[in-house]
Amino acid sequence: MIEPWNITVVQPAVKPVFKGASPLRRDALRENLERACEHVRVAAKWSRSKVVVFPEFFLHGFQPGRSNEDWIDASLRLDGPELAELGKAARAAQCYVAGMIYEVLDDWPGRFWNTAVIVGPDGEVQLTYRKLYAMTGKTRPGDVYDDYVRRFGGPQALFPVLRTPLGNLGCLVCYDINFPEVSRCLALNGAEVLLHISSEGRSSYHLPDGGWELARRVRAYENHAYLAMSNCGPTIDGEGPSDVSHGHSQIVGFDGRVLNMAESAGETMITAEIDIEALRRRRARASLNFLAELSPQIHAPIYAAAQAWPANHWLQRPGTGVADNRAVEAEVIARMTRNGVLVAPSASESAGAGALPQQT
Repeated sequence: MIEPWNITVVQPAVKPVFKGASPLRRDALRENLERACEHVRVAAKWSRSKVVVFPEFFLHGFQPGRSNEDWIDASLRLDGPELAELGKAARAAQCYVAGMIYEVLDDWPGRFWNTAVIVGPDGEVQLTYRKLYAMTGKTRPGDVYDDYVRRFGGPQALFPVLRTPLGNLGCLVCYDINFPEVSRCLALNGAEVLLHISSEGRSSYHLPDGGWELARRVRAYENHAYLAMSNCGPTIDGEGPSDVSHGHSQIVGFDGRVLNMAESAGETMITAEIDIEALRRRRARASLNFLAELSPQIHAPIYAAAQAWPANHWLQRPGTGVADNRAVEAEVIARMTRNGVLVAPSASESAGAGALPQQT
């Protein structure tokens, strides 16, 4: 039997490694790392937490307008000293630590990846998940799908789940929350606690009761899974204002109800109790059991026939940023419209459409 345990979500202040057009500030990465290790120690000491979750960019910060080459220069390796240092903190606290790094891989030179990691109480990286959905210059597994599957394998590599004595943990990053397939595939691979490592600004889509927050609650409810979302806190010594993040990190129960939420965008921690045995009793119940009642075979032909975003599109070269990906998206929308999946709006309606916020 697994006794209930605590999970802590950290909403940290972060110093970006780039400020405007400045060169890479490696001292900023070191400061962010030291701050994160201290947060791990405090979460274990104050809340006796067994899992500590950090947001997207908790080591690098975020600065728009930088080139792929800049982010490659700032990127880390899974066996590098930064994650080794985080591993020491996890080992000392005897907890699991999750967060995101920009990563480079020797198999794909000239590219960088947005990679979620879970470091275990042994100090080692025990899970890596590379972000599947984004519109910036980073490479996603689908961009080089055939090569990626050959290198890492299929469903388990794309939707990895870490089985621990506390229960089964899975990660998704930021924009991924808007695609129910990501959380569902993690759940079908056994995930019981979804760690949503995010970075969300002040768009209406992001705020409490906005689309992203509603999606989190639905993802938890439809998969009978806990969900812990960590968002960024204040920006320290950045180019713009310090409070570009809306904060409101949250922990959601497997019934879709919010268990705890940060009430501001300030640097803080929130904690909630995870009762894995209660979750497992819910998943074993033969009533409104969405995972057991799902018939994936009846949906598979529609998915297989859908001509949406192409696989392997950036195999020969990486996309350089939002503009490259928006051009592909425009082609996909046009094709879906020709095929009758989408219906074009009238000219007057389309002319009034506003731009959506940039996704990270």
